[in-house]
Amino acid sequence: MRLNTFSIKDVMIHDVPRGNDLEEELILTDDPITLDVDLRRYFQRKIIASLEERGVEVASDPNEDDTVRKAAALIVAHPSDLAAASRTIAERLHEVQTGRNPPGLLAVACGTVDGKPCASVLKLEREQGLRFRINTVNHRRVVDLEFLRDLTLTDKTKVFKTSLFVAGGKTKVTAGNVSGRVSDDQRGSDKAAGVATFFLTTFLGCRLRESPEKTTLAFVSATDAFINEEVTNPERRGKYQVALLASMQSQSAEVRPRTFANTNLDPIDRPKYLDRIRSAGVNPDVSFRKDARLVKVSGFKMTFESGMVLVGRKEDLEERVDIQPEGSATPGVIVNDVMKTLSGR
Repeated sequence: MRLNTFSIKDVMIHDVPRGNDLEEELILTDDPITLDVDLRRYFQRKIIASLEERGVEVASDPNEDDTVRKAAALIVAHPSDLAAASRTIAERLHEVQTGRNPPGLLAVACGTVDGKPCASVLKLEREQGLRFRINTVNHRRVVDLEFLRDLTLTDKTKVFKTSLFVAGGKTKVTAGNVSGRVSDDQRGSDKAAGVATFFLTTFLGCRLRESPEKTTLAFVSATDAFINEEVTNPERRGKYQVALLASMQSQSAEVRPRTFANTNLDPIDRPKYLDRIRSAGVNPDVSFRKDARLVKVSGFKMTFESGMVLVGRKEDLEERVDIQPEGSATPGVIVNDVMKTLSGR
């Protein structure tokens, strides 16, 4: 899914109150908003930015409620049904929200990505107590555009959660084969999942497409192979190995390979590294949930040309091992530590 090809055709906006709110009610509109150039750019920019930065690939979960997936499939197959399908989606959100979920504007859009029809569902911030303004035109309720512009174009509102769906494969689009990308800019207690369980599972009825532990293993294996097979400079090789260990042991719940490359690798090494990542079946531009259960990340192992082996913790590699670059007065490795024992074998 090439997000830079994403284009919006129409957008519906509904107002969904906080879960269990007895003072506010669900407000549904009847027609899409009138999209001028600025509003169209706003929604496209927000959707693309959110999904590029935090997006994870998802697929239908047959074990979860399919209300939203059916509605998304209907929009993909028949964009003219956007209004009715979006109201179904808003009603489902209102049904499943609890007091933990803040009020928000639900935006449902139809458009294209990669030249194919798609549907997007976003939850936008709305301040508690802010009155949602609508106009009645020909007995139909539509969003007050000045109200919407004031919230969006002035960046007074944030995108909480974003999703973009397409039909999976060439078969007729159904609730069982929609797939896409989902992001969560409002990180709650379910950080480990990349996207809050409430939004991904309960509301959308989806699951992560790939096994997190297998994707993590593929990423680590491909990175390790690149470091040892493609990087000839010992200093860079050591630096990259430290970065890989640090990435696996950090508190971050996700890894985006391109971000890892841009942050830790020299520009000369990035193209070959990203090619190696792609060859391992990992999309460098999509974040994946980090699960290191299949990966050994507690330390390092350094093998020398002579056959000697040096092992230790990540901290040892950072604090006690100096890797001298080729061409220096003393190329090789210097270990800054006090010898405790020396014995034969």
